[in-house]
Amino acid sequence: MKDVARAAGVSVTTVSRVLNNPELVVSEKQALVQQALASLDYIPNQQARSLISRRSKAIGLLVPTVSNPVFAPTIEAIERALDRAGYAVLIHCCERDPEREFKQVRALIERGVDGLIITGSVHVPELAALLTRTKLPYISQDVSIDRPLGPSLALDNAGALALAIDHLYEMGHREIAVLTGPVHNTPPINDRFCSAIARIKAHGLALPDEWLAIAEDYRGPTVRAAARRLLGPGQRPTAVACTGDILALGVVSEARGRGLRVPQDLSIIGCGDTDMGQYVDPPLTTVRMPFAEMGETAVEHLLDLLDGRAPPPFRMLPARLLIRESVARPG
Repeated sequence: MKDVARAAGVSVTTVSRVLNNPELVVSEKQALVQQALASLDYIPNQQARSLISRRSKAIGLLVPTVSNPVFAPTIEAIERALDRAGYAVLIHCCERDPEREFKQVRALIERGVDGLIITGSVHVPELAALLTRTKLPYISQDVSIDRPLGPSLALDNAGALALAIDHLYEMGHREIAVLTGPVHNTPPINDRFCSAIARIKAHGLALPDEWLAIAEDYRGPTVRAAARRLLGPGQRPTAVACTGDILALGVVSEARGRGLRVPQDLSIIGCGDTDMGQYVDPPLTTVRMPFAEMGETAVEHLLDLLDGRAPPPFRMLPARLLIRESVARPG
C-alpha cells in the first residue's frame, strides 16, 4: 500500500479508503489510486484484511454432487450473487455422504468462512449441534419439507410431480409409469416419487408394480436399464413420468432403441427443466424447478443473517409446468 500511495502521490490512508470505503474519497484521488493499483498489479491480502475486519469474505457451499446438472443453475446463481456482494465461494461436494459432509463443514469452519449454504436434507445428527455451537450463520436449501435445518428453502417437489401426472391425465393417458432416481438418500426425490404414485391412484388409475422403476444412480447405462424394465415384455404404458430430466432423456433413448416414436407411441415428461431437455428431439415437456431462484434466495437470506437480520424460517418455491413436444394424446 505504501508503494501504491507513492505511485499515486497520496497518503496510505487515502489508498486504504479507496480499497475499503471509496465513497469517502473524491473522484480525482480515486482515479489516481486506481491507476496506481493497476500499474503495480496490486492484489489485496484478504487474509490480512480479515484479521482487522473479522470477516473472511468467503462463503462455504456444500452440494451433494456436481455430476448431476440440476445443481449447475443453483451453483451458478449462488456464485454470481455472492460475487456481487464481494464474497468468494468455496464449494465442497460430499457425494451424498453425510459423514463426509460433516467433515467438510468442520474444514470450512476451520478456514474461517463467514457463513454456509448447505444443500440437501440428509445430515448426521452432529451437524446441527456443531452449527449451533459455533453460531456460524447458515442457510439450508433443497430440503425436504419435513427435514428443515435452520432457515431453510424447499422446492415444491410433491407439487411438481402432481403437475406432471395431472398433465398426462388431462392429455388422455390412463396407463402411466413412473421412473425415479435413488430415493433412499434423497428425500426431495422421494417426495416426487411418492407424489406421482399418490396422484395416479387419486385419478383412479391402475399402477402395476412393473410400471414403477427406481434407478440406482443417474449414469446412462443405469438409467437405460431402468427404462428397459418399464418398456419390456407385457403391457406397455402409454406415458412415463420421471422425477428428473436426466431420467426422461434416458427413456427417450431407450424408446428410440426399441423403435418407439416419442410422443406418438410413448409420451414422456420430466422434472427439473435442465438445459438438455430443450435440445432433445422432441423437446422435453417437463416441470420447471426454480433452481437458480433458490440459489439467489439462499444468498439473500444468508446476507441478511450476516447483517443481523432474521430471514424467514422456511420458504417453499413453486414449480411450473413447461409444455413442449414429448407428450401427446395416446393413439
